[in-house]
Parts: sequence; C-alpha cells; structure tokens
Amino acid sequence: MTANKSSIRDNVTKEFGKPTRPSPSANTHYGPHVTKVPPSIPPCPSKEILEKSRACQQKTATKEKTPLSYAQIASNVANALKIKEAFPALPNKKVLEMHNAAFGQHTNKAKKVQFTTKGPSRKQAIIPVHNDLAESIMGDASTYVFQINTLLKNVKSSMHSEFIRPCSGGIAIITNEVPNPSDLSIIGNYFKSVEGINSNDIPSPRLLQSKSYLKITGLPYLRNDGNKITSDNITDFMKHIDLFENVSLATKPRIIKASPKSDMAIIWFDIWDTQNGSKAKLLINHSFNLGRHIAIVRATNMNPGVPQCHNCWKWGHTTFLCQAHGSRCQKCSSPHKLEHHRELAWCCKANPKSNPPRLKTAQGTPCPHPFKCINCKGKHMADDSKCPFWRNRFNRDWHSKKAQEARESKANSIRLAVGGKKL
Repeated sequence: MTANKSSIRDNVTKEFGKPTRPSPSANTHYGPHVTKVPPSIPPCPSKEILEKSRACQQKTATKEKTPLSYAQIASNVANALKIKEAFPALPNKKVLEMHNAAFGQHTNKAKKVQFTTKGPSRKQAIIPVHNDLAESIMGDASTYVFQINTLLKNVKSSMHSEFIRPCSGGIAIITNEVPNPSDLSIIGNYFKSVEGINSNDIPSPRLLQSKSYLKITGLPYLRNDGNKITSDNITDFMKHIDLFENVSLATKPRIIKASPKSDMAIIWFDIWDTQNGSKAKLLINHSFNLGRHIAIVRATNMNPGVPQCHNCWKWGHTTFLCQAHGSRCQKCSSPHKLEHHRELAWCCKANPKSNPPRLKTAQGTPCPHPFKCINCKGKHMADDSKCPFWRNRFNRDWHSKKAQEARESKANSIRLAVGGKKL
C-alpha cells in the first residue's frame, strides 16, 4: 500500500510539479490530513511565439487611429444629428452606420498631387494622321479591318482588329487585346502599302498613352521686344533644352500671368507619359535656364477638362460613348452631319410660306445664314472658341451647374406641357 502511494506521489510530482505548502499569511484551510495539489503550470512560450506576439502588437498599434480634435468631434456630432432629424425612425446604430458611410473618418494627411491620368483602354493602336487622311480611311474602314485581320491571321497572331474609329489627331484601330510591337508593325506597314496613301503620311502606330500635367514657373510674361510670350515660343525653346529631349507634348502649352498685375508667367503643358508617370518624374523639380532667367518644372493636379462629343456636339461625354441615335450639325444643330448641311438644313431650303419668303441657297454657295450653337444658343458653331462652354472647358463646376440648369428647364417644360406647375 505504501509503495502504491509512493508511486502515485511520484506521478503527480512528475505531471504537476512538486507540491508546496501555502504561505503562513494565506487564509486557506484545507482540513486535516489534506494536501493541496497545485494546478498545472503552462509551459514557457518559445522565443518564436514571443516574437510573433510582439510583431502582432506592433501591427495593431500602427493601425490605431489618431485621436480626433474637438472640432472634428463636434462636426461628427452635428452631422449625426442631421441624419437623425432626417430619419427619426432609424435606430441609433443605423444612424451611426449611415454617418460613417457618408462622412467617413477625418484624416490629417495632405492630399497627394495626382499629375498623371490613367488613360482609357490600351487595346487599340493609334495612328496620328491629318484630318483629310483620317476621313479617307474612315470612308472604307470595313475593308481596312478585313485586310488587317487577314495579315494577322497569316502570322498566327492572337490579336485581331474589331473596328476603326476617328480619334483626336488621327485614327484608332480597336483590338481584342493589347497589341505587341510585331502587331503594330504589321498594321503600320499595311497602311503604308495601301494604294492612294502616301507612306510618308503614315507614322508608326503606337499604343495609347496617359497624360501628365505639368507647369513651368520663373519665366517672364513678356519677351525682350515687349510682346507676349506665345505657345510657339515655348515649343521652340523646349526643342533646344536637354531636359525636354524625350518629351512629347500632348497639347499646345497654355500661358497665363502669375497674377493680374504680375510680369511673370505660368506655363501649363501636358505630355504623353506612362501610367506611372515615369517621364514626368524626370522633369518635376528640375530647373533650366532660358536667357538670364531660371525656370523650374512643377507637378500640377491633373485637369483633363470636360470632353465635347463630336457626334452630338454636347459637353460631358466623349464621342465614343455618345448615346445619340444620329449626328448633329455643329452649324445649325439639326440632325445631319456638317458635310450635308447645304443639302438638308432648313435654312438653306426654299420656303415660300415664310415671311418674308426664303429662297433656296444657290448650289456651291456656302450657307449665308447665322449659325446656332446647340449648347449656348449663340450665333456661332458648336465647337467655336468663342462659346462660353468652350472657354470654361476646364471648369467642371461651371459645366455641372449648366447641366443641372438644363435638366431643370427640361423638367419644367414637361410639367407645363402636362398642365402642371413650374418649379
């Protein structure tokens, strides 16, 4: 019996450790002939577990939000009360969720300058050609698409062209995948071999590129002869400065005064770039000399402006995304193209019932009647630089306000037509 007790004691000691007596100060009574067996002591964690725990704690600490200021807390409370007033039946938890979704959390981080656009799809090949050649190619686009696809099949290329459309400064061959250099070479060589097209007028096709928006400061607004500096002057000196050696301008430089009474200029210019802005990064914060002046290139927030559709001639969407069923004339806003204005426009047709009677415009004579802009209703073409919509093409707030006014005007017209009241 004594041997059994000894073996049991050894097993307990091995499993739980050596029993210890309670300290004299402990107010614990175990009763007679009772020995307390302490609970098992967990093993000491290894170094690897400790390191993982510290790393997890540090990661959690970095994710902790910075405390809000009193003004931010007051703003959050005011916004939450507004939501509660608008939706009194909602529970407080739902109000808090709506507040966080609408306003989010305030951060003190400064906004990073976004100077490069991401650009549209790269599944297209761009060929920069003049307008007359672009119109000639579009006249027989289906034949060109068929011939290009035949050449691509002969070399077992996985790419094929879907259609051709006009774009700013040339044509775009839309494809099912991003063209590689050999595909671009096949497309370029084909157009150079087409009968009736001068091979010198066909540059090498290229992939669609992004734009980077930059500005130059530190140059005078007036030249030495007293005349204003022009876009051509800026383009010419860029060709002779090593900093701009591999830079391709996307648009003409735009020049404004640094302030209304200043004699210094700010020159805004856009360049073709990669999506990560690699070319712009080589220019930003670099200086150069122009005469005795020291100029510096700075990044500026991208502002591609509001696009104008060349199909319906309205602002706010591109030609490729236009949902109009037909084209509009930029002269008279009628549903026909500009080249058919002379034959189809109401102003050039004879109308003996009008007062005074209107005679038919003689054949071969340009339209002598005043134009009508589809946007501002002014007496000019829809794409005229005198149009207020064109002058505010970089002001998105102005265009948004005009679009809202047009929607309200249309809604009021419909209400009046059905006998309702005007808002």
